[in-house]
Amino acid sequence: MAEAEGLYPTLVANSVLNAFLSYTATVLNIITIQALKKASSLARPLKTLLLSLAASDLGVGCLVQPIYIAVLVTLITEPNTGSGSHVISSLIIAFVAISNLLGSVSFFGVFALTVDRFLAIHLHLRYQALVTHKRVVAVVTLIWVFSAAYFFLFFISINVRVIFSATTGALSFATTGLLYCKIYAAVRQHRNQINALQVQQVVQNGDMANAARQRKTAVATFYVYIVFLVCYLPFWFVFPGIILYYESVLWKHLLCYSLTLAFLNSSLNPLIYCCKMRRVRRAVMDILRNNAFSTSYRMAGTGDFYSTLVANCFFNAFLLFTALVLNIITIQALRKISSFPKPLKTLLLSLAVSDLGVGLLVHPVYILLLVMNIEQNTNNRIFIMVYKAYLISSHLLCTASFLSIIALTVDRFLAIHLHLRYQEFVTHKRVVAVVISVWVWCSCISLFVLNSVLENVLAIITVTIGTVCLTTTGFIYCKIYSIVRHHKNQIHALQLQPVG
Repeated sequence: MAEAEGLYPTLVANSVLNAFLSYTATVLNIITIQALKKASSLARPLKTLLLSLAASDLGVGCLVQPIYIAVLVTLITEPNTGSGSHVISSLIIAFVAISNLLGSVSFFGVFALTVDRFLAIHLHLRYQALVTHKRVVAVVTLIWVFSAAYFFLFFISINVRVIFSATTGALSFATTGLLYCKIYAAVRQHRNQINALQVQQVVQNGDMANAARQRKTAVATFYVYIVFLVCYLPFWFVFPGIILYYESVLWKHLLCYSLTLAFLNSSLNPLIYCCKMRRVRRAVMDILRNNAFSTSYRMAGTGDFYSTLVANCFFNAFLLFTALVLNIITIQALRKISSFPKPLKTLLLSLAVSDLGVGLLVHPVYILLLVMNIEQNTNNRIFIMVYKAYLISSHLLCTASFLSIIALTVDRFLAIHLHLRYQEFVTHKRVVAVVISVWVWCSCISLFVLNSVLENVLAIITVTIGTVCLTTTGFIYCKIYSIVRHHKNQIHALQLQPVG
């Protein structure tokens, strides 16, 4: 039990930390992926490996950390269920599956980067002939396929998985360390040779510049390796301990923090690329300053629209995670509250589910639309598909939220106005029927949006219904205020009467 074992502060602290790190990992890796695509001077094999690593880090921020937060929040709100609950078991399986996939991709991606830099320095001119773009793409594809297959070891045997992971990890780290020692020796030898040639004034500037570039990229990938080592080694030490001493509270504390430290790696990698790779840093600065895109592109004719798009991308990325975390907590809390009337709980759950859907679907699709507008990719089929998905999801979920608020208002009015007759009139089955009707109606509206013929008619109907609903809601709340004030005066008058 989380509270009895003193895990509550740890669970809360890690939920907050991962909510922040999820946001930074998502935003920084989106910028990094865009920068890598723009950095044309970067070697294609190196760019492919960095894109694969950035994509896995983006997956950690978008998928792994939100699921990890959901697991932590479920343990906070349902401390007595442990891992026996169906919900927590499903979340843990999803978490283990996706984290194993993306963690393995990151691990082997770092190893592949090390091998690539070793070959670039060791082979010199033969590097381009041996390390081609197609071969690197094949290696990256193999890494993703192998990482996906690695998850099935979890179902075969936990002992086999631990032994396989320990053996593979030890060999990879030993090989990586040896390769970096060889890289250091080769770089030092090249530097001494260049210094000697500079004295003799024989070396060409192109050779010196190429050697300097290879040396800098090798140093950058070494920082990636060191940071990966620092972030993941604590978890690899804690993992065997939690298997052997599962009931130990100390190991559970260490497991929570070691996982958070491992996920921190996904936020640090983009910073390393930006700080240690000048071409990536320049591409990032171009993106942030709007130099990478055509300055003639302006929507609505406003010169500052680019900054508006970028600001809304960041703002919606933040709101996405707050909507996810807060509504998951709300849904779990509503399920735990037994004193709430079932009709009211049903309406609140419907509203929370629609708001959670906004965080899961509407915000990400809207961010993708903004990014495509920034990149000027608005004249292709993908943009049209994304725009249609945005229209459907936003009309479905936002309309469901709006109508749920209307239903909540009517429910509270009936509860105050009908008194004892409320339970007889507003039954749970009737409320469930109303909620289902709301969602069916919203689904129909969302599908009608795609019909260009009905678009204007639908807009008129939506404005009319919205105006009527808002007016009715305002009127109902005035009635509720009047009734509540009348009841309060009656209670106050009865309290003042002497007891006869």
